[in-house]
Amino acid sequence: MQIHYLTKGRSEEERNDNPAVSVALGYFDGVHQGHQRVIQEAKTKAKERGVESAVLTFHPHPKTVLGNNPVDVYDEITPLEQKIKAIRSVGVDHVFVVTFDRELSSLTPQQFVDTYLIPIHAVHVVAGFDYSYGKFGKGSMETMPEHSKGRFTTSVVEKWEQEGEKVSSTRIRQAIKDGQMRLAQSLLTRPYQIDGKVIRGDQRGRELGFPTANLSLDVPFITPSTGVYVVDAVVKGRVYPALCNVGYLPTFFDDRTEVSIEVYLLDFDGDLYEETMIVQFYEKLRDDVKFSSADALVAQMKDDEKKALEYFKIS
Repeated sequence: MQIHYLTKGRSEEERNDNPAVSVALGYFDGVHQGHQRVIQEAKTKAKERGVESAVLTFHPHPKTVLGNNPVDVYDEITPLEQKIKAIRSVGVDHVFVVTFDRELSSLTPQQFVDTYLIPIHAVHVVAGFDYSYGKFGKGSMETMPEHSKGRFTTSVVEKWEQEGEKVSSTRIRQAIKDGQMRLAQSLLTRPYQIDGKVIRGDQRGRELGFPTANLSLDVPFITPSTGVYVVDAVVKGRVYPALCNVGYLPTFFDDRTEVSIEVYLLDFDGDLYEETMIVQFYEKLRDDVKFSSADALVAQMKDDEKKALEYFKIS
């Protein structure tokens, strides 16, 4: 899979060297069930037309650019690197990453098509039923054929529902924030995951008999609701069953404002400092609560470990 980073559309000279593509359009945060259907449609059309398949997406999130109070960082289900990995797993030939800035947001629908779709040699364009483009979102898949000027054909993927409700990034974000990891996994078709670097903590977990890896997130993932989760921890290509605590350590701190992410590997004894760890969330066991003593916390942690072992059926 080739990755192309675009600040503006390609020049005519560059386009002549680019293969014709059937392209899926969207932001694709999460690359969930609905997104996968859009991408699969682009792949199907590519095969029918004898061209290569592509995804055209954007970075950063529009909310970091637009609005009266644009945010510096927008937490995402799949920050850019993870989104590209998820798209790769679906299987396309090209990913075009367009820089989303105020200049792009000010383009008319026709200018957007002329700047980004024609230059990448799109011969077919696919998007979801609610996709919009151009200034104020005035362009839609209904207007796309007009703006194509006959250069490409189009198709639309209709709304995809699960349990009577639209599968959407918004729904998945809320599920993650609510700790509903089974729902998130079902909508994503894979476990929700975060990754970061293991940093040195205060060693309290080790003192309690549960040495944990403290995770520092380098990119803005959505943080699950506080609590204890059954997870897998992936380090250096090896998968370990684990527990993950997301919280403020209320047993030891009364006014902590920064959430901590601590991972206890059930079958590991070693040094993980500075290693990159991927954490895949499966199920929330309980909320993050304040215990009356360290002993009470340890008793609960032993119970958490027992439940995790049962989940993974480890004896």
